[in-house]
Amino acid sequence: MDGEIAEIGSRAVPPDPSIAEAVGRHHSLATAVADLVDNSIDAGAQHVFIRFVTERGRPVGLRVIDDGRGMDDATIDRAMTFGGRRHYGESDLGHFGLGLKAASLSQADRLEVYSLALGSALPVGRRIDSDEATRVAMLDPSRLPEMLALPVSLLAGEPIPHGTVVAWSGMRTFLGSSDPAELTAWLDETMEELRAHLGLVLHRLIARGGVKISVDEFDVAYGAPGASRTVLPIDPLGYRGASQAVRLVGTLPEGSFELAAHIWPVAQQAAPEFRLEGLPGGRAQGFYVYRNERLLAAGGWNGAIRGGRDYDLVRIVLDLSPVVEPHVSINPEKSGVEFDADLRNAIGAASSSTGVGLRDFLGEAGVVASASRRRARRPVTLSEVRRGLSPALRESISSSVELSEHGPVEMRWKSLAGGRLVEVDLERRTLWLNTRHRRALGAVTGDADDLPLLKMLLLLIYSRYFEGSMLGAKEKNELQAWEELINEALDEELERRSYGEEPRHER
Repeated sequence: MDGEIAEIGSRAVPPDPSIAEAVGRHHSLATAVADLVDNSIDAGAQHVFIRFVTERGRPVGLRVIDDGRGMDDATIDRAMTFGGRRHYGESDLGHFGLGLKAASLSQADRLEVYSLALGSALPVGRRIDSDEATRVAMLDPSRLPEMLALPVSLLAGEPIPHGTVVAWSGMRTFLGSSDPAELTAWLDETMEELRAHLGLVLHRLIARGGVKISVDEFDVAYGAPGASRTVLPIDPLGYRGASQAVRLVGTLPEGSFELAAHIWPVAQQAAPEFRLEGLPGGRAQGFYVYRNERLLAAGGWNGAIRGGRDYDLVRIVLDLSPVVEPHVSINPEKSGVEFDADLRNAIGAASSSTGVGLRDFLGEAGVVASASRRRARRPVTLSEVRRGLSPALRESISSSVELSEHGPVEMRWKSLAGGRLVEVDLERRTLWLNTRHRRALGAVTGDADDLPLLKMLLLLIYSRYFEGSMLGAKEKNELQAWEELINEALDEELERRSYGEEPRHER
């Protein structure tokens, strides 16, 4: 009874429509858009526009427009098939054959693609709806030139001579608020988060000038885009003197590989390249894994090392090569990796040409980190602010006070009942501000970090209430008193700003 059972036949099994729900479920908006930009770069695009489509300020869709080689009928059919893996070149960023579909349908109910191949005069178009994810509709070719000529599909004001437009509609992950101020703030915040993510994961490609990526808003009610924002490179190893990295060599059955081990300079910890996404740089300690110059993992030890405070300044670069790649699993969203046991062991045994091993390097990093923490305790403790203040102010807080061990808080806007100014939300660790008063208090742009003076003063008052999991009777009475005083002052402030109009009682 031993041995393998012989095959008597086979048949192709098409993917179940539910595959659309399974793949890409871990995508964020930023990682989904990054997957589309990967496709544009693989197609040789020199310019990529990411366009948030709005209707009188309300976000309703998104387009990614590029001037790459474009696609013909056969190529677009393959691109729209789940698991339809094309032939990937050695330098391509694509990997699974899932990116376009999984990324798009993780965010939107409808995906449309219009493409004009280099050297062709006939564009092609396809459509997929999320409720029939394995059904690909062919779009009327007579209408496609019109679609490519629409103002919302233009690249720098001109129709693409060749390239692709990816259009999302029926957005599931966009803010559903009807409040104009909230929508403006959300869009600004989302565009900046997207710029930061793309600037990080594609920093090598952007820095060498291979592609220019821009983000803008196009309001269909007005028929014109707003000012574009260029994606700038954010190099997580971009400190002065970065060439001083320790080169460690490891060995696998397939051959040798190299690690570039960095200790970030203590004096440069305020740099945005260290504080990725505005968070303390120590949270991004670990391995920085690149494939074809694209960053796949920004930090994390992948089971090779047990992290800790002593390694806050450590960043180790691993470029995937044919030697290493068989030992690394990349998730479909290209936002994380896993190392197998062979690679973890090889990393642990890696050493430099002078005999410095990984453990020696980490020991030195621990000494540097420990020395950087030797400072006098500061007399004030505040909650770290993860969102709501500018990076410069967040850094000022970090360098001026002790940060609470209870974790960061966010300062955000939403409509609050009764016209009150603030609300303490312990469950979400958020200090909510009433968007109803945002403009009256001087906000102009709707940026997430607006009204810095007001927010800093509120942080000084309310920070300590986030140091527990619940509020006692004493704390509730204090909050009631603060609310009454602040609301009285708010009423008077609004009355003074009305310049002689009837007082507005907004409590």
